[in-house]
Amino acid sequence: MIIQETYGLTEFNSIFELPIYRLTNEQFEKELNHIVTKSIPYTRQSMIEQNPKKGDFVYQDVWDNIKSFKEYNWKFNEIIGWVTLHLNHETVFGEIFLKKTARITKNSKAKISFYDCGFKIPYNQTVSNQEIFKQILDNISEVQKRKKFLNRYIDISKLETLGLFIDWKKLYSHLNKY
Repeated sequence: MIIQETYGLTEFNSIFELPIYRLTNEQFEKELNHIVTKSIPYTRQSMIEQNPKKGDFVYQDVWDNIKSFKEYNWKFNEIIGWVTLHLNHETVFGEIFLKKTARITKNSKAKISFYDCGFKIPYNQTVSNQEIFKQILDNISEVQKRKKFLNRYIDISKLETLGLFIDWKKLYSHLNKY
């Protein structure tokens, strides 16, 4: 990646990378189930009518086999971009990287590149660690509301888990003393 395409922060003072997914895990499962069901040339009910004793079992077996063939790991294969968080020179930045394509689909092979500096939060030493954390979450929430991200999922679960325990002020001081 060429640093000039970003604000120059990508290689420096990065503290979190948040994945952006094409869809949520629940939406992915629903989509997968729909694809599997469409792939079976008969319904569960017709299979039961043909073979009352084993029809349901046979249908489920076929369904499971097709699902295992079409399934892949959502967590690592549906990522379409990243929000990277940085602390740098009195500002918390949230840079956005996305697949570079007009339409993002299940099989999109586009490369991920810099999209936008999603947000900048001026650092204020008088603000508490909890308030810094809240500002970061609020800004990510605002990014999620943008038209480009309405049907996407920014996974903030790791940030939510760890963010309350981070001494943001100390981290800021440490990263910016060099």
